[in-house]
Amino acid sequence: MIERLHLQNLKCFESLRLDLAPLTLLTGFNAAGKSTSLQSLLLLAQTLRSQRGTSELRLNGPLAALGTPADVLNSAGGANGLALGVANDDVELLWHFALEEENRRSLRVSHLDVTGEGATRFAASDLEGLEPRSAAKPVGELLRVLQKTVFLSAARQVETEVFPVPMDLAVRMGDIGVIGQYAAWWLYSEGDSFVQAERKHPDAKEANTIRQQVNAWASQLFPGAALNALQVPRTNLMQLQLRSGPTVDWSSPANIGYGVSYAFPILVAGLCSRGDHPFVVDSPEAHLHPQGQSQIGRFLAQMAAAGSQILVETHSDHLLNGVRLAVRNSVIRPEDVAIYFFAPSAAAHVTRLSVDKHGTISDWPEGFFDQSEKDLASLAGWTA
Repeated sequence: MIERLHLQNLKCFESLRLDLAPLTLLTGFNAAGKSTSLQSLLLLAQTLRSQRGTSELRLNGPLAALGTPADVLNSAGGANGLALGVANDDVELLWHFALEEENRRSLRVSHLDVTGEGATRFAASDLEGLEPRSAAKPVGELLRVLQKTVFLSAARQVETEVFPVPMDLAVRMGDIGVIGQYAAWWLYSEGDSFVQAERKHPDAKEANTIRQQVNAWASQLFPGAALNALQVPRTNLMQLQLRSGPTVDWSSPANIGYGVSYAFPILVAGLCSRGDHPFVVDSPEAHLHPQGQSQIGRFLAQMAAAGSQILVETHSDHLLNGVRLAVRNSVIRPEDVAIYFFAPSAAAHVTRLSVDKHGTISDWPEGFFDQSEKDLASLAGWTA
């Protein structure tokens, strides 16, 4: 598991370290740095995947598209470079990227600091050969985990009639694509595979396959809902079918509603996971009824307890409460949940909140999911 993120001079942050847990929630105000924190991980992952190797920070790619160096460098410090790093219990890797002097259109690696086991400093010339498959342990192990990062953005492919098959069939298990476009493929290709027992729905323990469990969890979110995937004959395209009950005809996603198809990739990614990569998901609560938001929080907590590492950006107090209930009901240990609150200020301010075994939050800072109470107080005439 990736235990820590470290970033310097990236967008709104001059410096930030985040300790990660099996389930990490990033909450708080808009434009306060939540996405930036996750983008540090995504930038490193897509740079490692690039055929150009690690000589240049890949600002634009399949996981993140951030523009030019001028768009990502922290302006307060007049930075001409930035640093991005990850760590686990054995080793920390910190890449230093410098702004190219000639055209200032790229950030090229100057060196990589390795602390912990096998501590060393790799010069830029050494990094061309530093690939996950060839690097010595434990550096290689951390690189491999980082390279496998799966990201599901807030935008989803939900209304289309057909979905693509990944062209690279060596894609990591459960990588449902940035917009969820490969979720139908995974349901079709792995639907009859056995699911890890710890990932099963608590009321469907007898259901042993990924397909059965996807439908069990989907029915929890949307009573009676079921999903099926078929390959369009003589094409590399998949058709996703949904229905709202066992006696209802199968229909296309566009005719069922956004909620089912929006949550579908999350269910597939969680149930297909083998726990060998981080799963980053943005706004899993979107288009869900409050009850569904709470249930998706519970689902993510159980997947994290089963061995996945999940990082969530969310604005939902219902999702948070679903996680808190999962802690109280011993679905996940309190120490396996990290909650961060991002507050707006001249210098981005981040607070870590802890949750105890009863699901109680240690602190409740101003702006942390307190708008309902404020609005109710205003309606009751308690405040101006």
